[in-house]
Amino acid sequence: MRPERMAHRWRRRHGKWLAVLPELVRQSRRRGGAEELHQARVTLRRLRLSVRLGRAAFPASAIVRFRSWAAQVARATSPVRDLDIAIEWLRAAKAGPALVKECLGRRNSVWRRRRALLVPPPHRLPAHLMAQGGEMKRWAAALAKRYARMEARCREYLRTHLPRFFQLAEEDRHEFRRRVRRWRYLREQMLPTRILEKDVLCQRLLAVQEALGEIQNLDLVASALQRFSPSTERAELQVLLAHQQRYQLEASRKALARLKPWLRG
Repeated sequence: MRPERMAHRWRRRHGKWLAVLPELVRQSRRRGGAEELHQARVTLRRLRLSVRLGRAAFPASAIVRFRSWAAQVARATSPVRDLDIAIEWLRAAKAGPALVKECLGRRNSVWRRRRALLVPPPHRLPAHLMAQGGEMKRWAAALAKRYARMEARCREYLRTHLPRFFQLAEEDRHEFRRRVRRWRYLREQMLPTRILEKDVLCQRLLAVQEALGEIQNLDLVASALQRFSPSTERAELQVLLAHQQRYQLEASRKALARLKPWLRG
């Protein structure tokens, strides 16, 4: 791909996320709904990676301010999102209303304490993070080189750690999944739409991300169940959860095996 074409594509998608994120954060603060929080977090992740990828186009001070603000939003929403996942699982498992209500009450309590941290980006920061098209030639080559380096690092990290994934510590597994997601986001940001629709590597990365994400989600559910008082219902839910965890481990093995051939070279 020619650097300037890549730069145009990156700039267009970067601008889209930069435009919608402040409103998503405002909606999350105002309403606190599970879907709004989730969409804000996904868009924030994409924009964080986009800023990292295109850092040559931005003032260093703007990058520092953005990272500080983004980290605050991520910290504020993370525990709320964890409980949203547990509530979604409880409802799907047809848990009793009392358990769902207890978990929902806990979730809303956490959200009320943290919603004050959900503030719009600092004044004029979005403008400082909007790459100027007239300066594209100056930073297009740097963007292309950085994309190649970041993709190569993702590939190498996954190639090194995949063979022993199930022996990794929990935090290292989470880091592995983050690298999978980063690589997928990179490709989705920089490849043309017509190629993305048929890109097998993106499909493999998405399958691994979802499989490993479900393992992580089930671990969050297990932690939430531990906080309920012992009961017959809790025991039955834990049996169901254990069955799902075994199934998801096997699904993850298969997804990782399908990704492995794409990690060579």
